[in-house]
Amino acid sequence: ICRKLPQTNVGTLVTAIIAMVAIFIVKELNHKFAAKLPMPIPIELITIIISTGISYGVNLNAKFGISVVGNIPSGLKPPLVPSVSYFGQVVGNAFAIAVVGYAICISLGKIFALKHGYKVDSNQELIALGLCNFLGGFFQCFAISCSMSRSLVQESTGGNSQVAGVIASLVILVTILKIGELFRDLPK
Repeated sequence: ICRKLPQTNVGTLVTAIIAMVAIFIVKELNHKFAAKLPMPIPIELITIIISTGISYGVNLNAKFGISVVGNIPSGLKPPLVPSVSYFGQVVGNAFAIAVVGYAICISLGKIFALKHGYKVDSNQELIALGLCNFLGGFFQCFAISCSMSRSLVQESTGGNSQVAGVIASLVILVTILKIGELFRDLPK
C-alpha cells in the first residue's frame, strides 16, 4: 500500500472520502433519530444519485481521471436451454450452492417467523427455491437465494408482506431495463 500511495488518484480519493463521510454522518443521524423518523434516510441511494449527477455535470472522468462505471448493457437476455454438456462439471458446485442457499433462506425465514409469530414450511421453501433456480437457468441468472442485507432492510422498514417483495422486484426490473444506463457516469 505504501509503495502504491504516490500513484493514488487524488480525485478518486477525495470523492470516496466525501461519500464515506456523508454516509457515516447520515447513518449516525438515522440511528440517533430512529424513533422520530418515519423511515431511515436512504443515504446510499442519495449518494449514488448526487455523485452520478456531479460526475456527469463536471465530467470527472475527463478532468480528474476518476474511473466511472461506463456503459451498462440494458435489457434481458433471451431465454435459452442450458447446455447439458456442463452438467457433469458443475453438479458438485451446484449442489453445494443449493445447500448453502437453502440453509440461508430457511434460517432467515425462521428468524423472521419467530420474531413476527408465523410458521415457515421448509418443504415449500425448497420447492420455491428449486423452481426459481430452474426457471432462472433459462435466463442465465445467478443462483437465487435470500439476501440477508435486503431482507433485513425490508423488515426494518416495515415491509412484511409479499407486496414489498413484488415492489422491490419491479424496481430492480425497471432498473435493469431502463434506468441502468443512467449510471454510466457513476464514479467507481
